[in-house]
Amino acid sequence: KRNTIPSVRLAAAAVLAVSCIALTGCGSSASSAASSTASTAASAAAAGDNSCGENVTWTLADGTLTISGTGRMTNFTSDSPAPWEITNVEVEGTVTSIGAVAFKGCTNLTTVNIADGVEYIEAGAFNGCTALTDITIPESVGYIKTGAFKDCSALTSVTIRDNCRLDMNVFPTTVEVNHSEG
Repeated sequence: KRNTIPSVRLAAAAVLAVSCIALTGCGSSASSAASSTASTAASAAAAGDNSCGENVTWTLADGTLTISGTGRMTNFTSDSPAPWEITNVEVEGTVTSIGAVAFKGCTNLTTVNIADGVEYIEAGAFNGCTALTDITIPESVGYIKTGAFKDCSALTSVTIRDNCRLDMNVFPTTVEVNHSEG
């Protein structure tokens, strides 16, 4: 753990907080999402904290959120939402899970790149991402939990590995689920 936070990190966190507040798209409603995101982002900026897991961090630049580090990502809740509003997501392969409701309601999210190495997509992770039209789920993902892509109305087709475990209502009924031969 860090004992002190360099002023450069605080400045970077403040820039991230401003970037998060300026973008639109995530949350249950525009006003509650903005105030919730503002307070969460402001708290993160004040603490210099961009963590979203024990050894997992996030960075935001030009509307692209990058999740990096090692291990499992935090599961978020409606009472404790993720502190970002984004259009693009990059999840590195050393991150083993995409947290519950991490991107729920991100209506401007159009691009998601999940690197090989991610093993789980938690419940509701991308629920309500209505602009998401395409996603590649790598062979490493072996379990996708309930409602992970629920209400992703623009999504039409996904490919998952043959033995990928799917909970109920992972994808909208309109999504064609294909299985790879790997």
